[in-house]
Amino acid sequence: MNMFRFAVCAFALGFLAPAWAINKCIDDKGKVSFQDAPCIGQGEKIEVRPAMKGAAPAQPSPSTSQEGAFGPSWQRKNQLQSQGIPQARAAIERNQRECAATPQEGVAQSGPLRRSLSSGSQFAQEQSANAAKDKAACDARIQELREQLKSLEGELSKL
Repeated sequence: MNMFRFAVCAFALGFLAPAWAINKCIDDKGKVSFQDAPCIGQGEKIEVRPAMKGAAPAQPSPSTSQEGAFGPSWQRKNQLQSQGIPQARAAIERNQRECAATPQEGVAQSGPLRRSLSSGSQFAQEQSANAAKDKAACDARIQELREQLKSLEGELSKL
């Protein structure tokens, strides 16, 4: 991983706008030399910049009508088709299976326990209320998942 980071950093540094500091040095005999290190005797620092004005990278046009073959809208459409909508449908089916697996009202009203309780017992009423609450929660969750699926399908049709 460290080699990958090093390669990315080296690659990024290659695209920086070049600007160098060069020192023009004059020795005791009057000979002129250029170097990147500071001068020991007389000398001056020279800033060197690219001669071309267009050396800076061109800014992309704000037009989104020509985004290319694999632009953002294609990527979103592909993601919706391959993952978003299938996962939403699977979530609905999974929730329906889980709701079908939970005990409903009729479970508390049958069996040997029911025979020993009177018809108006608190236990039977609590079980009935819990079953109704669970069913309402399941129905609400399924409705929410269906609305999410519908919005994903609407977004896909717009793309």
